This record gives sequence, C-alpha cells and structure tokens, in this order.
Amino acid sequence: MAVAAGAEHTVVVGEDGGVFTFGGGSRGQLGTGGTEHTLNPTRVGGLPPSSGPVRQVAAGYNHTGIVTEAGDLFMCGAGENGRLGLGDKDNRTTPTLVARAEFDGEAVLMVACGERHTAVLTEGGVVYTFGEGDYGQLGHGDEEDQLAPRRVSATWFRLDESVEGPGERIVMVATGFQHTVALSEAGHVFTWGLNSNGQLGHDDLDDYILPNPVEGRWFEGQTVVFVAAGGDHTVAVTAAGRLYTWGSGGYGQLGHGDTRDRLVPTLAGGPTGPAFQGHEGEQVVMAACGLVHTLVVTQDGGLWACGDGRYGQHGLEDMTSRYEFERVGGSTGAAFDGAKVVAGAAGNFHSAVVTEDGALWTWGKNRFGQLSHGDREYRLVPSKVVAANLGNGRIGRCRPLPTAHALAFSMGTHGRLGAASPLAALAGESGLLVMIASAANRWVGGAAGECEGLVRLLGGVSAARRRRYVQTTQAGS
Repeated sequence: MAVAAGAEHTVVVGEDGGVFTFGGGSRGQLGTGGTEHTLNPTRVGGLPPSSGPVRQVAAGYNHTGIVTEAGDLFMCGAGENGRLGLGDKDNRTTPTLVARAEFDGEAVLMVACGERHTAVLTEGGVVYTFGEGDYGQLGHGDEEDQLAPRRVSATWFRLDESVEGPGERIVMVATGFQHTVALSEAGHVFTWGLNSNGQLGHDDLDDYILPNPVEGRWFEGQTVVFVAAGGDHTVAVTAAGRLYTWGSGGYGQLGHGDTRDRLVPTLAGGPTGPAFQGHEGEQVVMAACGLVHTLVVTQDGGLWACGDGRYGQHGLEDMTSRYEFERVGGSTGAAFDGAKVVAGAAGNFHSAVVTEDGALWTWGKNRFGQLSHGDREYRLVPSKVVAANLGNGRIGRCRPLPTAHALAFSMGTHGRLGAASPLAALAGESGLLVMIASAANRWVGGAAGECEGLVRLLGGVSAARRRRYVQTTQAGS
C-alpha cells in the first residue's frame, strides 16, 4: 500500500521508496527506535540499501510490516503471540528483517497485518502466517500461536478437496482482526479463522481452522480481483467493478442500507447496487476496511464511505453512521481539491487516502496524532497533510505523470530533454507516448505487477494493463 492505517498509527511510502510513520508508538510500531507517540511524520531509518526501496506497507493493531523491492520483509512493533515472526514475543522498535530462509528462500511479495497475526505472500504464490492462532486464523488446522512464519499448505487452496494435486496459486492476502482471506490467480476466494458474524462467507457461523473456498455462486459468476478485511467484515471487488460485502453489519459497514449481518457475499446495496455501481467510470477499483467502516475507490477517482461515524472516520462531515455508501465530498468529490483518489486505507477509527498528485489526506480519530496534522484534534472531513512534513515529497510510488508534463514530453519541448535525449528524437510519435508512460512510474514491475489485487492496493497499473496499452498504441502507430 502507498498508505496503511493501524489501530492508532499510520504508515506511508514516499515516492523515493522511503517510509514515514506517525501516531501511536507505544509498542515500537512506528519503527523509529522509541515508543513515543508522534504528531508529525517521521522518516523510518535503518533499512539496508541492498533491500531496495520499499514497495508495500501494512499496519496491524500495533505492529507494522514493510516489504521492499528486493522481496525482504521487515517487521516492528508489538511481539506478543509472535506476530512479528521473529521467533520470540519481544517488541521491536526498529524494522527487523525476517530471514529469507523462513520463506524457504523465496522473495516476499506482500504482507497483511491483523490484530495479533500476520499473513505473508511470496512471489511463488505461497502463504505463510504467524502470530495468534486462537480462532484458527493462521490456517494450520489448529489454534496454536506461531512465533515464526509457517507455510499454509497449498493443498487447501482447492475448490474440490477430492481433486489431487497442488492448490491454486495465491496472488493476494488480507487480514481482519481474527480472520484471514486469500485470493487465487483464478479469482477464487478462500477464508479461515473467526466467523462470529459470518465474515468468512460460508453461510454459517462456524470458525474454520483451515482455508475454505467461498462458493463462487455468491459472486454471480464474476471473477474476483481484489479482497480486503476489516474487524469482522470482508469485501471483494470483481473484474467488472462490482463490490460484494459480508460479515458484521452492525454499523452499516456492509453498505446494504441496514445493520444486519450477511453470512455470504452480497452485492452492496442490493440487486442494482449503490450509487457508485452502474454508472460510467464509477466501477469499484479497490476498497479498505476499518474496524467498523468501509471505504471504496471508484474508477473515476471518487471515494465512497459507509459504516461507523463516531469519530468522523467516514469523512462525511458528521459523526452519524451511514448504512449506505455516500460519496466523500459530495457528487463532485471536492474534498480533495478536485484530485482523483488512487488508494485508501482504513484504521480502527481513522482513514487516509492518496490522490493522483501524491498528496496525503487523513481524517477521523486523532488521539495519538495518527492524522499527522501536528495536533490531536479529530477531523470530520479529509484534511491534507502538509507536504513539508513529508519531506516535500509525494506519497506513493505509482502515480501518473502530470498532464502538462506529459504533453510537453510528447511535443519534445520539456526542459529536461537534451539534444541527445532519445525522447527528443521521438517527439510527437506514438513510441514516445509508450516511453513516457513507462517513465511515469505508475507501472508496477516484477512479480508484483502481475498480481492485479496488489497493484490496485498500491494505486498503480498492472503489467497486463501496461501490455494492453503498449499493444494498442503500437497498433495505432
């Protein structure tokens, strides 16, 4: 993620691949070497240059996970139950490397942090979990804690247990408070752990100590490309841009217009969907789940919210819960100075998003400074974090090139072009457009770029979409 929100702390990735943290730090989750709370962003140090820039971050109740381009995983914060995967229960106040050997030598692709457990996905599509196992959320067939990463058997990632052979390759993981979600390359959803409110989507209230597939019929034959998990609820986004939610609905966080729980994936808002579904350019791209609220980013760059509003965490100008999704900033999305939202995160009672211009916006509860505005005042609407507090850099490593710059490049007139530049020789040609797009840093490279869900989490464009763009451009040249 370009931004991650924990219980009372926030983590963001800068354009240069550096990490900033702020908010509650009592267990070392800020990774700055101490346990103080901070009201403004602090740059996290200590990551070795050999690990490369940071690609993705995750925030749990009071622990933090950091994944670098080289596939290294660093953890810090509370160590109870072994949630840091470092073989003990000690807290860490600085990012500490989890040895590659713990993942059978594979590079880490992404990390997800729950309340007291952690899930890791490697580039080979293998899932590892560690930390608290009280409800089977680790997926090992028991309820034991794990102090170090333990591989979740791939045999359980199959739709039919009677079929022999390896299970489906996993391309995304998400963690709720005490449940875990995995998405396969084939678009199938698997869940396990606590099921007190139906958050596993199996049409019952039984806990599952092993991964179990969510029946595809609930998604009406559509392929799921993105998953997220909150306190006791879960969401999925399909390739067609439709949003399905299930689990606890007590605060309206499912977006169905009521406070009832749903035991199976249900199209948000009913058969026709809420306002952001069914309109041109407003298909759902990604979602973020807080403890009892939900955020949704649509293709047109809009942000929608529902659920608990006690601390203003939905950004809708008051503290009243919403049972249906409403657009933050009204129909025009004016809350973000007209900029499009590309990625969002939801903590226990606060929210954060990154806009296409690399700005960071936060709102909601601010007891420990998790909004990064230099104070402890709650915000009922999105408030922009001062760029100077973030080193005057932009947030997120996956952003489009500003339109004015792209036009100047395509005309060969940008000031950064020299006479010897290969771009200058291609001015006005379709090949230049491809080169500009490649240099715009919105493409997600490597194995990460092949995982649509992770790319959406990062606010970028997948390798597959890049190939389609290049092919289309070349065909028209």
